[in-house]
Amino acid sequence: MIGYKNSPLINKHMPTTRRRILTLLKEKGRLTADELADRLEISSVAVRRHLTKLESDQLVTYEEVQRGMGRPSFVYRLGEAASSFFPRRYEELATDVLETIQNLYGTEAIDAIFRIRSDHLVETYKHKVNGDTLEKRLDQLTKLREDDGYMSTWEADKDGRFILRESNCPIIHVAEGCEEACNCDQKLLERLLDAEIVRVGHLVRGDGACSYLVKSKTSSTAQ
Repeated sequence: MIGYKNSPLINKHMPTTRRRILTLLKEKGRLTADELADRLEISSVAVRRHLTKLESDQLVTYEEVQRGMGRPSFVYRLGEAASSFFPRRYEELATDVLETIQNLYGTEAIDAIFRIRSDHLVETYKHKVNGDTLEKRLDQLTKLREDDGYMSTWEADKDGRFILRESNCPIIHVAEGCEEACNCDQKLLERLLDAEIVRVGHLVRGDGACSYLVKSKTSSTAQ
């Protein structure tokens, strides 16, 4: 008996049989509907019904394979979208690697890593965040950050300043153990927006979002 009853799948809201199908395909690689039915101890018709739904969600894909005489068989395997349904520990790995680097080479090495990352992101984004006003640059930046998973929005306050709010941090596990990650991220925003930024909310601190007061350099100079 395989261990699918204790499936490692993250999405516990998915029907149990579909989770078992994905787990079997993860373990075995490729299986036909009949092979899945044998292992799940349900009918092939029921398996095909679940496979149709999984295929429509791009979680499984199939190919025709000729096995001897007769009609070809449909052999199923996981689709690319299925990888997100299984546990991954990239955050822990990244944190462990950074901790090891710090132990070996000191805090300066960690600071250098995040500065290099920040420089790379500036080069990547600077041609896309090029509006001639701060409002336009905020629009461009939040769209890019949204695509990167930051759930980024902005609004103007009554004093004419702008508030940039990011409700999610894709690198939160790294940031919790490395202050420089957050510092470099703030400097990245300053460079891309060409503005003065003050952090007023911090996810690491337990706030609901990383929030920033954003002020144009020209207005602050005038004051």
